[in-house]
Formats: sequence, C-alpha cells, structure tokens
Amino acid sequence: MAMVRWAPDGPEIDATVAARGMKLAVEYFLRQIQQGNIRCLVERGVGDDEGRHRLSFRYRDRELLLIVADDGQVLSEELTMAPRKFAWKQASRVGQELP
Repeated sequence: MAMVRWAPDGPEIDATVAARGMKLAVEYFLRQIQQGNIRCLVERGVGDDEGRHRLSFRYRDRELLLIVADDGQVLSEELTMAPRKFAWKQASRVGQELP
C-alpha cells in the first residue's frame, strides 16, 4: 500500500505515517499542520536519485526526512532531534554572590 499519493498540486501523505515518524500523536500532528507550525518541503531527485522524492517535515526540535519512490512507497525515513536550546541569563559575575 502506498503511503504517499501524487496529486496534481503535490504529494498527499498519510498523516499517520508522518506523525508516527515525528513521534507525535496524529491529532496533535494534524492540528500543528493546520496552524502552520509544521513546515513541509518536497524535493524531486535528479541524476542517480531520479524517480525518488525527499519530503521534509520540520517542527520545533525535530525534522523528519522521508525518501519516497514514484509509486508512493516510503523507501527510508530518518528523524533528527536537535538538542534543545536554552535561553541563558547572566545571574552574576565570578566572585559575586547571587541576589
């Protein structure tokens, strides 16, 4: 069964596949897509990658990359989690006590 269907205006992916790949609940994933919080990018392979497409989904600290064949089968998936960036505030200088 194909996980991606190629529609005239772009790919249509089974939300369960993308949500599971991003380690999110399907309902949460769909809500974030509707709110525009998940960014998507579609790239078509050329040369040695002809006949394949790369679909990227980005949300906060995670990025899901799916490699998809022309027939809609997911050939590979990779989830990358970036380390959380903390906002640091200088509390004191060396040798000074904290308030």
